[in-house]
Amino acid sequence: MKKAIISTLMIMSAAAAVVGSAGTASDKAEAGMTQKGAGFMSEAPDDAQNGSGVQDADAERVYCLASVSKVYAAAAVMQLADRGLVDIDAPVTEYIPDFKMADPRYKDITVRMLMDHTSGIMGTTLINETLYADHDVDAESILLGNLAKQRLKADPGEYAAYCNDGFGLLQIIVRNVSGMSYTDFITNELAASIGLSHTGTPENAALLGDPVSVYVGGLPNDYEYCMDFGSGGICATASDVAVFGSSFFNGSDSLISPGLADEMKECWTDSDNAYLDGCGLGWDYVESLKYEREGVQVLGKGGDVRTMHSHLMVAPDEKISVAVLSSGGGSQFCELMCEALLDTALEEQGIAVQDLKPVDVNIVENVPEEIKQYAGYYSFNDAPAVGLAKVSFPGQGSMLLEVETFDGRNTQAYFKYTDCGGFVEVSESGVIRKDQRVLYFEEQDDGRVYIAAEKYTEKAELGAYLQNQYIAERVEANPVNEKVKAAWEYRCSVPMAAYTDRYSSTVYDSPFVFMKIPEDLPGYVLVGTGLGSRLLKIKDEVTAVAFQTLPCSANRDLLDLCVNSDGTVEVSYGNSYVSLAEVPEFTSDITEVRLTSDKASWYRISDGMAYEVITADCPDDVVIYVYNKFFEPVYTTHYIDAGEEINLPVGGFIVFLGQSGQTVTIN
Repeated sequence: MKKAIISTLMIMSAAAAVVGSAGTASDKAEAGMTQKGAGFMSEAPDDAQNGSGVQDADAERVYCLASVSKVYAAAAVMQLADRGLVDIDAPVTEYIPDFKMADPRYKDITVRMLMDHTSGIMGTTLINETLYADHDVDAESILLGNLAKQRLKADPGEYAAYCNDGFGLLQIIVRNVSGMSYTDFITNELAASIGLSHTGTPENAALLGDPVSVYVGGLPNDYEYCMDFGSGGICATASDVAVFGSSFFNGSDSLISPGLADEMKECWTDSDNAYLDGCGLGWDYVESLKYEREGVQVLGKGGDVRTMHSHLMVAPDEKISVAVLSSGGGSQFCELMCEALLDTALEEQGIAVQDLKPVDVNIVENVPEEIKQYAGYYSFNDAPAVGLAKVSFPGQGSMLLEVETFDGRNTQAYFKYTDCGGFVEVSESGVIRKDQRVLYFEEQDDGRVYIAAEKYTEKAELGAYLQNQYIAERVEANPVNEKVKAAWEYRCSVPMAAYTDRYSSTVYDSPFVFMKIPEDLPGYVLVGTGLGSRLLKIKDEVTAVAFQTLPCSANRDLLDLCVNSDGTVEVSYGNSYVSLAEVPEFTSDITEVRLTSDKASWYRISDGMAYEVITADCPDDVVIYVYNKFFEPVYTTHYIDAGEEINLPVGGFIVFLGQSGQTVTIN
């Protein structure tokens, strides 16, 4: 086992499995982990494509696969296509009559577009998407209800941009067409067809095996379930995932016919534009630069929920499938672990894969005059800036990014012009950074200006990866009158908090929305939410909307925002927020809190209660969070064995969550 793999297992709970045609030995990795879990690598002989050669499955833990679940949803639809029950180029409305959107173009969305992220749907319905220790919610109805109020961000089929909601719709297609629940189809049709007994959804997760332990802030926490099963809710062991990946080996027909499996491996576009997404049907990528150079096709899919992460990597011709699941870390770490295992398996077949290296660039002194016209303001959705950035060219071959974010932090990033026509990021002393980023300006036929990035990133002892993508778009002035500006400045003065999610929703781990009017662009608002930072264009006194057109996943999870007549804010991904200026104070007079389903009971901790210690008598499924003045959670009943005593911080907040009829008694 390589040192890189062992080191990663030392810092997080992880499980890794390999199914391949080379080798017959089973070898357990070191598992001296700070968190409980199983870490092992196993290899199967040639006849083990149905899983018979994978050992120790019963000893593994069950993980949420997060977005690796998307490959399962695509495969489930392809199984129905194999039976002649689904035409993947037919409109979605043919299989979901209840599917409607506030945009007539939705009728042009096909099943294929859901699978390759080209539907034009905004991104993610976030309300009640993931729950702690709970799966009692109708996510399909929530999705359809939320999409009915949404517009599209692009014409269907125009470009690929990562879209969770598309796979939620695939889940509904499977249910409608098959006549059985999605859970039953995954368990009894998909998993059963390839001999998997540790694969399911939150609805039957208790039957699959022991769940992996999960941690938040270093403390043991309730288990997390993703309720959008098609997008991120599959639960499985690492061995089961690796065997599932083996069903995509060339020539295999254990899951779907070879012809449809081949369709899933095809990129959505034949364009040679390196900055577009390279996804297939369900797969994040169907070619990897590192392996393409050696003539090896690799399919890959990663995923993250808050507490668990995953990556699946398949080399169809070489008949190798690698799965890495973790509690802690992140999907990028899982991906690099997958690569280390895949490299080892390929080496046994005589294929030596070289590590990626950054592109050689040389700094030159002068910036061409035609490039200086691109100075101005840009909306950035990726490193080195997230938010609004002012681009300027101060001289001596330099470019400066001055970044303004929703939380008021202003930072700078420095670049130098190079002989490749792009700008490489440097330190303040002018040295090219180890994690190399090169930015290029690209003017479109319609006059829009994009910034494209070629990013090289190293992870210590694990490896490196390259990513090419559009990351920014130039922002034009959007004049608004003083009345409109004043309305938005008022609501930007106080943060807002989510209040309509279910009591078990993970949104309360980070429930706050922060807004800020940029100093030099008063017609826009910077918004910080659970989906990250976004720059929205102000439309009127109560509406701000997404405006970006980047044809890639930098345009994922766009959102529109609307202020209701009562001052609450509704966001297009489904959540609603209340101003913290409107919530009552938590004082010593409060001895009882009556709860209401899907309506959080928020309080500002009064000065008189700061540093006090309380206890709360309440039903087992009631949830309490406490946040400090920096909006950081410092206590939650989701912590395993959370103490009964609750310390109240100065300037903080407390929220009580439960169902109608429940009461919390404060002592």
